[in-house]
Amino acid sequence: MSYPLIKVDLNKIEHNARTLVSACAELNIEVVGVVKACLGSIEVAEAMMEAGVGLIGDSRLQNLEKLKVLDVPLMMLRQPMFWEISQVVDITDICLVSELETIRRISDEAEKVQKKYKVVVMVETGDLREGVLPENLLEFMKEAVLFPWIKLVGIGSNVACLQGISPTPAMLNLLVESANQLRQELNTELPVVSGGNSSAWKLIESKSVPRGINQLRLGEAILLGQETINFKPIPGTYQDAFIIEAEIIEVKEKPVPNGGNKRKRAILAIGIQDICRGELKPLDPQIEVLRRSSDHLVVDITDSRQNYKVGDHLIFIPSYEAMLTAMTSPFIEKAFLP
Repeated sequence: MSYPLIKVDLNKIEHNARTLVSACAELNIEVVGVVKACLGSIEVAEAMMEAGVGLIGDSRLQNLEKLKVLDVPLMMLRQPMFWEISQVVDITDICLVSELETIRRISDEAEKVQKKYKVVVMVETGDLREGVLPENLLEFMKEAVLFPWIKLVGIGSNVACLQGISPTPAMLNLLVESANQLRQELNTELPVVSGGNSSAWKLIESKSVPRGINQLRLGEAILLGQETINFKPIPGTYQDAFIIEAEIIEVKEKPVPNGGNKRKRAILAIGIQDICRGELKPLDPQIEVLRRSSDHLVVDITDSRQNYKVGDHLIFIPSYEAMLTAMTSPFIEKAFLP
């Protein structure tokens, strides 16, 4: 086996997914299992499905192409680029959209294959990423409903993806109220009100999700067992479904940059190309991560009880950014544990 290595514990992912599906079911909320951080891993998607997830989402066409072998509806999480639309219509069942021109082109492609394609229109509720402004939503939907090969199944929002703003009941209430207004004005069902992502966990935990929100798109909460605002563990879930192992290639005592006694440092063969700027939490609590370059990671091992030497492996729990980069890096070996 080669290193660096990321190990994926599928049993822990299934456990986390089951825990969240159960918590959401109590509030009549469907979970979309998001696998974009795992390079569209079929194994991870199947673990989520075993736990009761009935819809899988990804933002990359290449990942969705792999996932189409699964017997589960697929959601395109990022509004498709024009060149992607024909394949998105072919591969997926539903996508998130916020531009009328994109909806028009989806309808044209759907007509070619005689497929009524489902769309969730994204609404701006405070994150300032994608979404139609609430004051423009009714006119937007009046036009969108005219495209013959589009089935408008609902509206949705994103929170905490760009601005890091915590979702509030008021933000989600705006979504619910907008859906109710649209149902009346357009005389349509709009069965889906997709209230965001893993940042909504605190609202689920406190049972303060407004009634009417019936879908959440969860990735980090399942994969790492944490919410995405303060990165606090979700009770009853594992935070170590993903671990990264890296090999030590140098051990030496070296002076501290600002003077003082020498400290024992280890250099590992892993760096920014593998984990970007994501954090790594050593399983050995006496190890301190210092700095990294493109392909080296330097840690302080002075206080550790272990006598580390060249060739040994250190184990880390990655942050979401580190995990996402590691899973997409061609330089990191992947191992899926049953």
